[in-house]
Amino acid sequence: MKKVKILAVLLIIVFSAFSVNAQKTKIGVVNIGEILVLMPRYDSLQVAYQSKYTSIQRDLQTMVAEYQRKAQELEQTRAQNTDIINSALEEGLIDMKNRIERIQQGAPAELDAFEKSQIEPLLDEIRTAIKDVAKEHGFTHIINNSQEQVLYYEDSSDILPLVKKKMNLKDKSMPSLGQ
Repeated sequence: MKKVKILAVLLIIVFSAFSVNAQKTKIGVVNIGEILVLMPRYDSLQVAYQSKYTSIQRDLQTMVAEYQRKAQELEQTRAQNTDIINSALEEGLIDMKNRIERIQQGAPAELDAFEKSQIEPLLDEIRTAIKDVAKEHGFTHIINNSQEQVLYYEDSSDILPLVKKKMNLKDKSMPSLGQ
């Protein structure tokens, strides 16, 4: 009989612990992407990214134009040149073409690395604000729903307005279509 009482007490303690833990869970959701585009520094990041992209494109176009000019020049002078000169000019064209291809292949990775290096400080700032809001409002878990990974949540648990307030962010005004 004593063992039954002890077992009953243990079961009550275990179920009480599960009950207390279940009551403590409070889940919030936030759209990090929406916060990111509201940050003032995000606009300058977009400008810097576009500038880098434009610079790479401009340099690449210059190299392609130079390659085409040299290829045309070779074709026009091929008959007057010696074989060794033609061979050297062809090798130069091949080298130039290889450089162009390396730039074309490497540019996307370079642009991605640039964007990541620029955006990471903004994301750190957002994460800090989310942690602060979560602690202030008693959330135990926050889920980023900007990538549509959450299938269901109650609107009342969306902490986006709280994070925007914490970071002093305002919605951006949209220009009207009639203007």
